[in-house]
Amino acid sequence: MSTPAANGQFSLNSQAMNGAVAALNGMALNNPTVGGVADESTNAAATAHSGWDTAGALRAALTEWHEQVSQLTGRLHQNSAAMEQTTLNYHSTNTSIADALKLKEN
Repeated sequence: MSTPAANGQFSLNSQAMNGAVAALNGMALNNPTVGGVADESTNAAATAHSGWDTAGALRAALTEWHEQVSQLTGRLHQNSAAMEQTTLNYHSTNTSIADALKLKEN
């Protein structure tokens, strides 16, 4: 049993919530791979400018880039976990209200 909402529709679209969790998980899992795209060309440019300050700056920029990608990946994982918990909370609340309504009917 589920709680009724306006026009007899359910109050939660489980498929949409699960899709959001899956999308966040996918972004978190793909993020390091996508973030690594610049590695080869940046390292090649740094090697080509060996002996110049530019080489060190390129390597420092790449290091910072990887730190930012890592932080973003962590945030995506946190958001995914929060969305999953929100989905569980909705389901739990929905079931609790439905059970309470069922008891009132009896």
